[in-house]
Amino acid sequence: MSSSGRAWAIIVAAGRGVRFGAGAPKQFTPLGGKPLVLWSVEAFLGHEDVAGVTVVLPAEVAAEPPAWLADLRSVTLVAGGAERSDSVRLGLETVPEKIDKVAIHDGARPLITSEAIGRVLEAVRPDRGAVGGRRVTDSLKEANAEGVVVAAPDRERIWRAETPQAFTRELILDAHRRAAAEGFHASDCAGICQRYGIEVAMVEIEEPNPKVTRREDLDWVEAWMARSPKRDVG
Repeated sequence: MSSSGRAWAIIVAAGRGVRFGAGAPKQFTPLGGKPLVLWSVEAFLGHEDVAGVTVVLPAEVAAEPPAWLADLRSVTLVAGGAERSDSVRLGLETVPEKIDKVAIHDGARPLITSEAIGRVLEAVRPDRGAVGGRRVTDSLKEANAEGVVVAAPDRERIWRAETPQAFTRELILDAHRRAAAEGFHASDCAGICQRYGIEVAMVEIEEPNPKVTRREDLDWVEAWMARSPKRDVG
């Protein structure tokens, strides 16, 4: 039986999208007839184990959110911080205490599926987080400052970390509060956990789950969606 309503999602969409080159934040760029970030929000809202979603937004957007976002049921909106880890922490502070698990997801990864969300949530343990990602397939080289190869890591042990990244609510909230008190920032929640010795398990995401960073990324996603019109986003 599903533990319906025992999880919450934090959709991080507080960035400025400088590399995307748009006049407005990339997360609001149209994609398949709806704003880019809405694909992620709907995917989590549609999952049977997710009770609600917090969307972390740029401060000016959070102050005057668009109706298509503000009117959604089970959605909380909050302004982000100076760094990504600040934005995640501010989102975590809104999660109800009764919630067991929290999944943190990039608002710029619109292709996340309900199946992938479920696999990551299922891998969470009281003392262990779960990070969605995929194994690398290329040969890897480590180079020094001059560009000279100094090592060749074993690709069988290397993963590309993506999102969602999921944890128990208390575990990840405590880690982010500790990091904030120390002024420590990391590029993702797994980095915060590593600092405090919290174990994380990699969970393979087989479905396409790209992060839209540049305009060509959006073009790829649009082309993929055109080939997969029946994709289930929730």
